[in-house]
Amino acid sequence: MILKTRKQICLIVTAVTCMAFTPLAAQSKSLKDSTPEQRAKMQTEWMKTKLALNSTQIQQVYDLNLEYARKNDPILQGNDGKLAKFKKLKALQKEKSSVLSKVLNEEQYKKYQEIKDQLVQNFKNKRK
Repeated sequence: MILKTRKQICLIVTAVTCMAFTPLAAQSKSLKDSTPEQRAKMQTEWMKTKLALNSTQIQQVYDLNLEYARKNDPILQGNDGKLAKFKKLKALQKEKSSVLSKVLNEEQYKKYQEIKDQLVQNFKNKRK
């Protein structure tokens, strides 16, 4: 039971980390079929809308999203097991969130965290 719950949590965090707020990517094609540039563009557009980014932030967020999409790509394309991928992606997501907190203002970052938490909760509910 504990192992099953742990696997579900791993899948949830991996999905949220990989999608990183790109519902269009999840709907239109798998992560393996999209390029880092496509993922970064979709993430940035979504964040621009949801977090009311200014023009300076838009470029900074795009650059950050692209950097981490490129870092995530070998992991997503790799043959490692789900748990190994999860651990690597989770570490990168934590690193990205830390940098993102310096780009966003306090209110935007709080909203970002709330939305991320809500996505995880929605994913958990769908898995039940």
